Amino acid sequence: MSDQRVLIVDDEQRTLMFMRESLVVAGLSAELVCASSAEEALQAFSRQPFDVVILDIRMAGMNGLQLLGHLRGMRPGVRVILVSAYQDASIEAAARALDVYHFFLKPFAFEEFTETVANALHEVSMDTNRSQRAADWPTQLIHRQLTALMRDTGAQGVLLTNGDGAVIARIGSTNGFDELKLVPAANGEPAFNFAYHQGKTHDVYSAEVGNGMRLSLVFDRNQPGSRIGLVLQYTRRTVQEISAALSTLDQPTARPA
Repeated sequence: MSDQRVLIVDDEQRTLMFMRESLVVAGLSAELVCASSAEEALQAFSRQPFDVVILDIRMAGMNGLQLLGHLRGMRPGVRVILVSAYQDASIEAAARALDVYHFFLKPFAFEEFTETVANALHEVSMDTNRSQRAADWPTQLIHRQLTALMRDTGAQGVLLTNGDGAVIARIGSTNGFDELKLVPAANGEPAFNFAYHQGKTHDVYSAEVGNGMRLSLVFDRNQPGSRIGLVLQYTRRTVQEISAALSTLDQPTARPA
């Protein structure tokens, strides 16, 4: 079963069941939950998230537009499909102002209704996938950069840490990192962006990436390693590429005019 959910809200049981059965017959794989009042809908919405909500406008007590305002506050991005038996210009204007996904007048065509709900769920799925890819992208990029740096320099291991020293990403073996103790300058900052530490069993090179992050390379002293010039060159390139990539995450996404 799909992990998507649809909430159908209508105080007329016949209409409520018609909409639910229409979606079942259409083969919709989402979980379908029915509510016969706005209060019941709010309770359901507070218990679990919904991707699409189908609302009747005229209901006893709180009407559909009032309910929509509450739902928007709880989950701003939810797709909402409004249903009404009355053609009213003011209601349609209010629906547009509330950015509803679609507005249906009763009676409506079975195929158009089920297709609209399916399209709304598809858009939610696409948005979720894009968000997940965007969240995963920095991790994947950092992993590729650290892997390439370890390969190019012959380091035993490479890792990226935050300002508190917690490891963000690690490639290879980095046991020698525990021996690293940077010598701070008088102002409390590292004396130089690219630092070197000679330990008992490992040599560690490190460089600041920005935002408190530090890139470190660990070399086993018993193994032949790259010359310091090559280590510096490849480390600088990696720092620049990671910094440039991560800086784009802080930039607002441009929208087409």
